Amino acid sequence: MFFLQGGKFMKAYFSNRAYAAVLAETTEKIKTETGGLFLGAVRDGNWYIVESIDPGPKSIFEVAYFEYDQKYTQHLINKIANLYDQPLGLIGLWHRHPGSFDQFSTTDNGTNAKYAAMRECGAISALVNIDPGFRLTVYHVARPCHYMIIPYEIGDHLLPPELLQLKTPERFMNMMENILYPAAKTSRASVSLAQFMQSVTPALAKYQCALPAAEDAACGDAVQEQLINAVFDDISFLADEIGIEVSLTLKDKFLILYQDTAGGIERMVFLYSLQQQGIILSYGQDCYQYHPGLLKEAHTAPASRLSDVFSKLFFL
Repeated sequence: MFFLQGGKFMKAYFSNRAYAAVLAETTEKIKTETGGLFLGAVRDGNWYIVESIDPGPKSIFEVAYFEYDQKYTQHLINKIANLYDQPLGLIGLWHRHPGSFDQFSTTDNGTNAKYAAMRECGAISALVNIDPGFRLTVYHVARPCHYMIIPYEIGDHLLPPELLQLKTPERFMNMMENILYPAAKTSRASVSLAQFMQSVTPALAKYQCALPAAEDAACGDAVQEQLINAVFDDISFLADEIGIEVSLTLKDKFLILYQDTAGGIERMVFLYSLQQQGIILSYGQDCYQYHPGLLKEAHTAPASRLSDVFSKLFFL
């Protein structure tokens, strides 16, 4: 049976690699529970699963209990997603249940509700059973926590080709140069970061949050690495597609994008909030819950009306 989301039939599509990863993890932990996280994209009611991330070496694997190694999975999510040309998001998760039990526990409900809250369209959550052979059941989780079984298919040919495309070496080379040698001020006109942010503010409104306390911001080399990986696509987007020349610097707990203008320095600051377990973007007096590709999404959102705004752009 097919189910509707926003008037469209829902279905999940696994890349060959993602499905193989689920099988491999299940095989490796065949005597206990285990699980993983899904990276991909949601388009027109279709859930495209490009990667399945393993749960990590410090996970708890028991016959009737399983817990993710959260620090490891967050690190690996950023590493893997950074390889792809298109932004990949965390769209769901899976785990194994003992025997033929293919319903969610109370603990599972809390976890699924958390993932569903991350997107307006909810999330997907899959259960693996060995009864006696491998069996996968894929559920759509609507907010706050409503379940529907949805069908799935497997095969790279079923996914949009661009979702499987890796970044080119040239893109990584450009990023390295931007980090190592911040763009010097030139005579070439640059689009204003302030004007861009003004135009996308309506689309960012739903992600607005409170400014974290200074002690809430995580620090360390791993955090800085995570911040760079997360904002990679948006930095490239601002430079390559919008024409905004920014410099990049890492300072303690913060990743700072800045633009030196005649009116002063414009700053966009990224940090990792321990309390919110996610990246926060701070600009001016406003803060937003950030995910990779957010600025590009805001740019294309109807609320930003960029076709009107950028027809009136001023230059520095």
